[in-house]
Amino acid sequence: MSKPAEPSRLFKGIGILMQESFDYLHEAADYHRKRIRVLAVPRFDPDRTRAIYVVRVRGELVPVELEYKLSNILFQARATLDRAMFLASHADPALTWTKGEDVQTSFPIASTEEAWDALVGRKHVVALGAKRIAKLRAIQPFVTGARLPVLLNDLHRFDKHRDPLSLFLIADPQFPMVFDHVQDHPAGPDESWIDFAKPNPPLAAGVELVVRRTKRPMMSIGPEDIPATLAARIDGAFVDVQDLLWDTIEYVSRAADVLEGKRPAVADAFANYFAAERQQLAAFQRGMLNEDWGEWLKLSGPVVDRGASFRRPRSATGPACLQHSKHPRGLY
Repeated sequence: MSKPAEPSRLFKGIGILMQESFDYLHEAADYHRKRIRVLAVPRFDPDRTRAIYVVRVRGELVPVELEYKLSNILFQARATLDRAMFLASHADPALTWTKGEDVQTSFPIASTEEAWDALVGRKHVVALGAKRIAKLRAIQPFVTGARLPVLLNDLHRFDKHRDPLSLFLIADPQFPMVFDHVQDHPAGPDESWIDFAKPNPPLAAGVELVVRRTKRPMMSIGPEDIPATLAARIDGAFVDVQDLLWDTIEYVSRAADVLEGKRPAVADAFANYFAAERQQLAAFQRGMLNEDWGEWLKLSGPVVDRGASFRRPRSATGPACLQHSKHPRGLY
């Protein structure tokens, strides 16, 4: 009986990338759960029909170690893409390469069609053949609109003396704030509104975060925990680091499958898993807003093809949601 084929070095590299990504998310969640506290502390206007919540913090919101570690993971992702490109383009022994051509071999990432047209004529891309080039074009950011590949490309071009990727803590848009410490007028608020003071700014001490308004005066109001998430700023928008790393794993896997001439089975499996996770997060958010947990309970049940981040281990006695890397109440 022949021995099963040993996984390629490239496949092992993607496995390391995946493990380091999940280890990073666990480390970041653990840090923010144990080392910091972020509250929204309200201040009443004189007529008590308006309160603005101001951020108060204890601890370092984003330690520099988390920035450097994330940068290193993304650099590794880009290096994995370049390695896959080198192996695919240099597979034909009939082709010869100069040292300069070897050095210039890199995975092509184009944010515009013009940039793609400039890249597609390079020797290491031509060597892939028309079929793989067409599939490679289909995952370019100018086709898909995805921002992650552009970020990987920008990081690749950064001078080594530049700062790493900057991270921020923001109010997590995937989880609503729950205003448990508000006592409205005995006759009710009549009407009430809750809005961000500014479009979801980075959290920092003194930042005015949320405004609550009512038509009748509020009787009392107290501090609230802020559900928060680590985010990177990409093209002027904040991207949840969990989503960023999930997208990195899927993109690198898909690119490697394309370059190896395989069906994107691994990438599709990751895509389905992450889609199931996001579906659970969205259902949890709707459950908190509507107090209807039927959809979330169905999605978080023991179904083998769904993500398991909310699933309660058999030994656990607390709510299943506490098992997720993001704590649905408070920080992570």
